[in-house]
Amino acid sequence: MHIICQKEDLLYGVQAVSKAVSGKNTLPILSGIMISAQDNRVVLKATDLEMAIECVIDAETPREGTVVAPGRYLIDLVRHLPSGEIGLESADGQQLLISYEQSQIAVRCFDAEEFPALPVMEGKVKREMPSPLFRRMIKQVAAAAATDEIRPLFTGILLEMLPEKLVMVATDTHRMAVGECPCGGEEDARVIVPSRNMQEIARLAVNDDEPVFIVTDKNQVYFRTGNVTFISRVISGQYPEYKQVLPAPSLFSAQAVLDRQRFLEALERASLVVRETGRLKGNAVKLKWREEAVVLSADVPDVGKIKEEIFAVFEGKQMETSFNARYLLEALKVMESEKVVMRLTGPATPSVIVPEEDQSYLYLVLPLRVGN
Repeated sequence: MHIICQKEDLLYGVQAVSKAVSGKNTLPILSGIMISAQDNRVVLKATDLEMAIECVIDAETPREGTVVAPGRYLIDLVRHLPSGEIGLESADGQQLLISYEQSQIAVRCFDAEEFPALPVMEGKVKREMPSPLFRRMIKQVAAAAATDEIRPLFTGILLEMLPEKLVMVATDTHRMAVGECPCGGEEDARVIVPSRNMQEIARLAVNDDEPVFIVTDKNQVYFRTGNVTFISRVISGQYPEYKQVLPAPSLFSAQAVLDRQRFLEALERASLVVRETGRLKGNAVKLKWREEAVVLSADVPDVGKIKEEIFAVFEGKQMETSFNARYLLEALKVMESEKVVMRLTGPATPSVIVPEEDQSYLYLVLPLRVGN
């Protein structure tokens, strides 16, 4: 194998596949990055068996071939190479020679035959989305996904592909985020993808001019954007019927329109007071809803207390509710509109937050018991 490429292109490639490099020692070959030279291009691959990433970069390939280099070492090494032309050579696949300027580094490699073959993209359900919309939806929905691996189902994001739209849903059972876009197709599908994988795909979809293509299969879901292909396993199980959780419009007894940034900043200050309460008290803040304002308050003995009044365009039944401050903050941080609408069903029943200018996204949050 012989490759001649630019340092910037090689660095882009190894960084693109880096998140799929396994850090576990169960199968040493999974800690490697496969480098294949063919037809004046270089294909880089990495997998930890939960996800796989493939990236193609331009290069001269005087001699074709394949090696599997130690991933973490290769990433750090390429990062520290000088700018300019880089040469990669291997005579037997056991050693990779990296040439730059008048210098050379030799790297021991794995046996390429032990590297697992990546699944072939053969699914039937296909969708195409603009990259900016794809990134925004994942950012907004992933905020509600669980991080506790004890319940794997809730660490995933549901992708529901309907004839006229694509819906993404995440919940940790205390809050739920739902986003949708007009991205139709010929066949329906429902798959649950690990949230961390979805966020990694969003990180790779950086070119606004390159759409994201989605293909589902029985056990995998494939994403392709530009010169990067991402394959993720799906989480097995029956995802909750999220539509049954959403309150019907007739159940809302009040709503308030608030300045998102003002509401967020007040919650950040309140969270400083309640953060020491942790799981015991649920980071509880009280919200007293009344005409033209919502009064936010928190009182923690031996720590301090806060009381702020936030202007709101309020209509409906006045009430007092308590919420986990972190849940509200995480909702507001992923919304982009200047104002948000908070719709209330009651002091002890779910509330919904939506961006005022974007009705394609909602965030449902359960209240804490008043008096916590």
